[in-house]
Amino acid sequence: MVGSGKLGLFASGLAGMLALGACGGDSGPAGNTTISQQQATVVGTEAANQVSDIAAGIAGFSFTGGSLGSGFFSRAAMRGRMSMLDRVIPPRYRPQLAMLRGGSGQCDPTVVGDSTDSDGDGIENNATFTFTSGNCFYEDSLGNGFAVTGSVSIQDTDAGATLFGFGLDLNHLKVLFYNDSASAGLDWDGTYTANVTSTSVTTNRHFVTRFHVNNQVPYSFGDNWTLTFLPDSGTIDPASQSTLPDGTFDVTGSYNWSGQLGNADGDWTFNVSTPTPLHWGTSCDGFDPPFDGGQILASINGRSNIGFTADYSACGTPPAINTFDNTAAALR
Repeated sequence: MVGSGKLGLFASGLAGMLALGACGGDSGPAGNTTISQQQATVVGTEAANQVSDIAAGIAGFSFTGGSLGSGFFSRAAMRGRMSMLDRVIPPRYRPQLAMLRGGSGQCDPTVVGDSTDSDGDGIENNATFTFTSGNCFYEDSLGNGFAVTGSVSIQDTDAGATLFGFGLDLNHLKVLFYNDSASAGLDWDGTYTANVTSTSVTTNRHFVTRFHVNNQVPYSFGDNWTLTFLPDSGTIDPASQSTLPDGTFDVTGSYNWSGQLGNADGDWTFNVSTPTPLHWGTSCDGFDPPFDGGQILASINGRSNIGFTADYSACGTPPAINTFDNTAAALR
């Protein structure tokens, strides 16, 4: 059971998990069949950020405990992966975000199932944490605060050749930041699994993410994709390595965007692949994005010759995002 006195650890680890899990998921509407450079810059940047967050979390073994950390709901597990919340929460709510990050207030969710950690890797055996505005919240004297609602189920899937593995199931898990007159936040639904062996890492994510402003949802986005990591050489050993060895991430699946956000007003569904796999190097650890090469290709569903690419060149350098439209060439 997580007591209110442990919020400093619990909420920080939760926030890190949310940042890592802020990727979305149903197939979404077919919607727009063209995309401009301005639109691609917004949508493509967000999609690329999601891939970077997933890869960085896995590359740094963020979800392991034991010799590598202090558990799933811990400050160590966060690894600074607050990027999703940092990116989208309006500046006026940064103090409230700091409250969550710093462990202010109380957080004592109800827990059912087996919340023990039998193998000491920092992942509960099989437990569901349920949050309400009455058991996980903070509000200061000025009416500024946050509340966490919804639930997350966590399962340790280590077995046989799996060095470590986990499954997450988020059910309307929502973080809402507010002041005395307005609010903004995010909520998530979906599943996320990871399986690490000595030769590869596979993650599957099926998430939908919604952005909230004053009880409205101006936009949402989702992914339904698989990331597969293969080392350039050697093997993977979380017990002796602090990060994954050098290697490549392949991405397959789909990404959808729906709603309004500045230059990205519309509905798109993209098929996503990596014609050139994204290369992770140990020298990229701690950088955002954590790739020193590779390309993401996103083509509009039903319009395989229209879409955008995200090209990586160096650790910490945002990818160059550019649209393509090969309609004319396809007609020739």
